[in-house]
Amino acid sequence: MEEGPASTVSRTWTAFEGREAQWIVAKSATVRKKFSKEPHDILKELRILSKLSHINIISVLSHFKDATASMLTIYLPYIPCSLAQLLSSPSFSPFPSTSFSSPPVSDSVQTTEMTVLAKSIAFQVLRALEYLHDPARGIAHRDIKPANILLTPQGRVMLIDFGIAWDSSGDTHGDLWPEDPGNMYFEISTGAYRAPELLFGTRAYDAAAIDMWSVGTVLAEMFSALRLCCEEDDGEEEPVYSARAGDAPFVVPPRLRVDDPETEWCRDTLFNGRRGEIGLAWSIFKIRGTPTEETWPTFRDLPGASSVEFTVVPPVLLASFLPNLPSDSATVLDLIEAFLAYPPYQRLRACDALNHAWFRHVLLPRGYSDDDERIVFELDGQELGDLMGRLL
Repeated sequence: MEEGPASTVSRTWTAFEGREAQWIVAKSATVRKKFSKEPHDILKELRILSKLSHINIISVLSHFKDATASMLTIYLPYIPCSLAQLLSSPSFSPFPSTSFSSPPVSDSVQTTEMTVLAKSIAFQVLRALEYLHDPARGIAHRDIKPANILLTPQGRVMLIDFGIAWDSSGDTHGDLWPEDPGNMYFEISTGAYRAPELLFGTRAYDAAAIDMWSVGTVLAEMFSALRLCCEEDDGEEEPVYSARAGDAPFVVPPRLRVDDPETEWCRDTLFNGRRGEIGLAWSIFKIRGTPTEETWPTFRDLPGASSVEFTVVPPVLLASFLPNLPSDSATVLDLIEAFLAYPPYQRLRACDALNHAWFRHVLLPRGYSDDDERIVFELDGQELGDLMGRLL
């Protein structure tokens, strides 16, 4: 069982009427406003998920409302692996994991497999967002992060956790925390994946553009350094939580040993989400540059933009923070740059990103019916699930 700030999630073996028994996930949360955590809303999550149908979005199996306890439980398919787990695997790199002890040398097979898997995951996430952002639905997820991107054993992406999603339809009937376009929550998204406009108190923003910034940070994280960590570490050095320029693909602090069972590999986030909103903003500016009239003309219009002055620094090369990029990285770097544009209206939309040159060929799991000529279901006799199984 996992207990989050707004809900409890547990796994159980059960069978619904007319179906075979299976492992499922039960997500429970209060439906009493005074006990809920604003803006998390399980009523809205059920309402939104119940009207969606997409191969890359989690589906609701059933739900139960306990009127006496004022609790709602949503039953969902159980999927054991997340992108967060894949990112913590030292095999998800173009370099052999032994390269931490010697200069990194790219392994051509590992590079190909890692790139194919990264491309497939990104493509499927974008397909889900293309579906959500379509004007016919007008939904934004607002919490895109590796933990909310699940992966089936076949390599199929499933986007989960719609508890803080934005629904532009105006249908807020029964929601615990209704929003309108002029009074939106900015306390959404998670840490290092938050778009910069959210850090300055805006209550009127493009929710789809929030998702696209988050996608850019997740895609960048696929190529950031893997760092050996220890939960019990009480060293004097300040822990590193985000990417640093010039780091090697694998970083082993002097006080830690790879063969120590107390250690584990952790993937750096591109930006530092552990120092509050101002700290996150500064970590973004140090890489993308302090906003100027040229790079973000509307920055000073944000409510909190004038409350703090940042040192003016220029943007730096993104590649220097992503040591696990493959050698032919120009195309994927161009895609990441397009997602991480400061003005929300300049960020590449999901529907356009799917036509980016990086997606010239995409390996997808079987059952993903499509007449797109770029899509294949086998690569050199291997399916997507085979690649993911090896890298995990």
